[in-house]
Amino acid sequence: MARLGIDFGTTNTVVMMHDRGIFSVVHHAVKTGAGTIVQEVFPSSILIHRPSGRRWYGLEAERRFGQLGPDPDHVFVPSLKRQLRNYAEGRRVQAVVPGGDRRDETAELPYDLADELTGFLRALAESICQNQRLSAGEPLEAVVTWPANANGAQRHITRRCFRKAGFVVVDTLNEPTASAIELADCLTAGRGGKAFDGPRAVAVFDLGGGTFDASVVWIEDDRFEVLAASGIEDLGGDDFDRVLLEMFLSAMGGAGEDLGPLTRYALLRQARAQKESIAAGTVRSLFLNPGDFGIRHPPVTIRPAAYADRIRPMLRPAIDTLGRVIAQAAGRQPRVAAGPGLTIYLVGGSSRLPLVAEMVTAAFPECRVVLTDKPFTSVAMGAAICSTERVGYRDVFARHFGLIRLRDHGRAEMFDTVFSAGTPVPRRGEPPLERVAWYYPRHNIGHLKYLECTSLDGDGMPAAGVRGWSDVLFPYDPALPLTASPGGAEIVSTDRFADQPVCEIYRCDCDGVITVELRRPATGEARTYEIYRD
Repeated sequence: MARLGIDFGTTNTVVMMHDRGIFSVVHHAVKTGAGTIVQEVFPSSILIHRPSGRRWYGLEAERRFGQLGPDPDHVFVPSLKRQLRNYAEGRRVQAVVPGGDRRDETAELPYDLADELTGFLRALAESICQNQRLSAGEPLEAVVTWPANANGAQRHITRRCFRKAGFVVVDTLNEPTASAIELADCLTAGRGGKAFDGPRAVAVFDLGGGTFDASVVWIEDDRFEVLAASGIEDLGGDDFDRVLLEMFLSAMGGAGEDLGPLTRYALLRQARAQKESIAAGTVRSLFLNPGDFGIRHPPVTIRPAAYADRIRPMLRPAIDTLGRVIAQAAGRQPRVAAGPGLTIYLVGGSSRLPLVAEMVTAAFPECRVVLTDKPFTSVAMGAAICSTERVGYRDVFARHFGLIRLRDHGRAEMFDTVFSAGTPVPRRGEPPLERVAWYYPRHNIGHLKYLECTSLDGDGMPAAGVRGWSDVLFPYDPALPLTASPGGAEIVSTDRFADQPVCEIYRCDCDGVITVELRRPATGEARTYEIYRD
């Protein structure tokens, strides 16, 4: 039976298939007037025709969008994954639409983001079946990846939409861990030079189209343990493309003002192509001919060195994050150190920029820095290897998860960390991670405000990367049924239940899904919430 490894990326989605011992990248095809175009990627894009509601996905969405003139009847949604970062139930699609005076406007449109993601993934499933000639009804069993720094809401909605689209999600995997598995598979097979000669650590520097992730993975035989992980939600190739486009527009002066959304996106694609030419070899200048886009202005050029100077400050936080992750990993595994024994693996399409290897090598001069030869397929390949069940791995929480509680008789707030960053997540087949908390309530109804963050300040409060999860309102008053849906306005401070303890039992499964079982021992009643969904 064929199994899939799926890298749902910001710019493109890549699928690797494992069938009878052979790994192959899944190709996708679209018919055009000039013939059939076949690519190894499925662009993470949607084109919506507003009047009819018709939708096109992937290659077809990009092809049709490229053929259109400025058209208010169509909405183009690229980089779909970026919109999941701040996901909340009922969130709508954000897209650039034509505004007044031909200026771009980002607007919230009447399209449910989860529904659009599900439609995109159904189109992906159809493309896989058609191009791989899979038999009707054959299950699409897949290992799905996501950023190591993905928040709980993003993980929740990604997993849910894959399942609604018809995929059988047999496992989930952090993207840097998938790349470490791909590298280890390569080296242990002797295809990448010197094979691994014993346990060792690999630090993965994963710079993709929209996010940056860093992980340190301890590899021992066919076991992979994530020692530490972190990342930056809004750093990737899309950002570097915009920088280069702004440099081109600045060089054009006033000729680049008042661009329509189609023209701007076409210019952005040209900027991306010029950026990628740096990775392809030595180039003396980055070139744009405005006349190709209907703009009256002579061709403009940008020196690669000037472009590097602009994006260098953007890359420094990624280098710093990698350093912190290595230090955290060393605290858990004494044999990890930023020295000759540590391999730093550069993956993701944006890692092909020479500046990335230059800065990483300068920051970690004693480490072995390896640039992947398959920047766009490394993650999907690692996930496909994982789908064979011949390797085992353990991930960790990349963020602190907990809730805000009151202290000092309700006069101040505190953050109660339920699962700290770096806490190992159970492997598949292992019992859930569990934590129990008891307390005596000071209100008739508990208002449990859950959130996660990347770091804490000196007082133990969330400091950075804060993401709220849906609140839970739980009746402490035995007169209120557990099935009630109380509102915040009904909460009153009282000591009437101060002698009736409440028990919270938190559980985290191998997919990172967290539930809380709230118990009222006085009445023998309990209710379990999947914290995000409720």
